[in-house]
Amino acid sequence: MVCHDARDNDAERELPRLAIVRTPVDTDGIAVEELRVDFPDVPNDLESIARLPGRNAALLVESGADGSDPDPTIYLARWDKDFDVEVVGSAPWPKTPEPLTNVEATAVATVGGRDYFVYAERAQGSDTTRIHMTRLTVGRSGALAFGRKWTSVPFTAPEPPGARPASGLDIDAKGQVYVSSAYDPGDLGPFDSAVYRAATVERGGPLGAELVAVEPPQMLARSSGLKVEGVALVSGSFPLFISDDDEDYGGLLRQLRVTRTGG
Repeated sequence: MVCHDARDNDAERELPRLAIVRTPVDTDGIAVEELRVDFPDVPNDLESIARLPGRNAALLVESGADGSDPDPTIYLARWDKDFDVEVVGSAPWPKTPEPLTNVEATAVATVGGRDYFVYAERAQGSDTTRIHMTRLTVGRSGALAFGRKWTSVPFTAPEPPGARPASGLDIDAKGQVYVSSAYDPGDLGPFDSAVYRAATVERGGPLGAELVAVEPPQMLARSSGLKVEGVALVSGSFPLFISDDDEDYGGLLRQLRVTRTGG
């Protein structure tokens, strides 16, 4: 499942917000099926999906839209075996440890039976962002509740030069945090990206889990010419996929060849 970053304006209000993307089974390539899903309001700039580990459920996260959205929302979606998707809950973004500006990187980790929400600002104009984590409670009815205390670690993208340090994020079942970094000079590129093992989620600390930075970050792949805006694992383990938004050039979905992950 992928999200589309359509805005709540006259030009984009009726565009789909979600789709199913299937990897190729023949030379027809990638299959894309738009989903028509009822939301409690019109989503504005959905930039990330954070799956709840081990469940057919995910958070659909509005970005903050460069600070122009005064009340960004996080939705909870669930689906059945036929992939009929239903939005069953929503909540405003919690109070964050730094001003919410534009978030394209979110994930959910489960440690000791507890869920944790993880995010990082894309931090346009800087090579450094901070990865933040807090408790997340998901009710059976779809209610979402976030903790008030956060744990954070810095992440600096060594490459590519001038990149947004966090354009996508996912966490595997062992707590390894993977982050994509993307350089975007405009609709015609040239784009550039890299994928890193940036941190780990481990037991401990006052929240019951804490973030530990990987120092230095471990580059897993370099994607010259592409603006990678999504990095995703399959059910919390490899293979690792990237998806990109190359503006006027379109986009793609690719599986990465990772030969050494550390940890």
